[in-house]
Amino acid sequence: MQQPFNPNEHLMQIKLGQTSKDYLPVQWRLVWFRSLCPEGTIETELVHLDLDRETEEEVFVWNNEKRKSEKVIKKANGIAVFRAVVKDGKGAVATGTGSERAASFGDFLEKAETKAIGRALAALGYGTAFAPELNEEHRIVDSPVDRPVHGARSGEIRDMASAQASSEDDGAITAQQLESIRKLSQRLGQPEPEGLDRLTFADGKTLIANLSQEYRKRKAS
Repeated sequence: MQQPFNPNEHLMQIKLGQTSKDYLPVQWRLVWFRSLCPEGTIETELVHLDLDRETEEEVFVWNNEKRKSEKVIKKANGIAVFRAVVKDGKGAVATGTGSERAASFGDFLEKAETKAIGRALAALGYGTAFAPELNEEHRIVDSPVDRPVHGARSGEIRDMASAQASSEDDGAITAQQLESIRKLSQRLGQPEPEGLDRLTFADGKTLIANLSQEYRKRKAS
């Protein structure tokens, strides 16, 4: 007989200020969720993508001459915001939003998506007790926390997600979707798809997902 998932076996310790906290990584929240909700679903959506926006992140780099790590400001263009909707198949639903910057991670698209999933799972009860990222004062690599960032404020990011979510009722493609499609097409060196203004919200969502997947593959190659 298969043993029930035990989150305590997969906890890790993370430093938050002067203290350490138990943390359950998003990958194990997913395993926990799947073990209890095999009929559950997880849907993600690229809410906002700006490949030209300059972002900053404080990072530590090794200085060979001084033989020590030094804090520097890393800059890179790109910011992404994802929204995730988790349904357990039993009536419970939770939504999470996650943002990430290119200055923080080369794979900032994937990281933003992971954040959104992690926050939605935590809101649904999977890892809530081991999710110190819900205290939004701290920065955790794979956690779904909206934090103040250079070039994009947390409130602004939440507004993007709220505007995108509310637009689903209208059924028409949004300005944010159009902007993302055009920028992705430009970066891929492809002509802009014809008839964009006639697309529905669902059409735009599918097109963005396909273009984003191709963009990720090219970056990885």
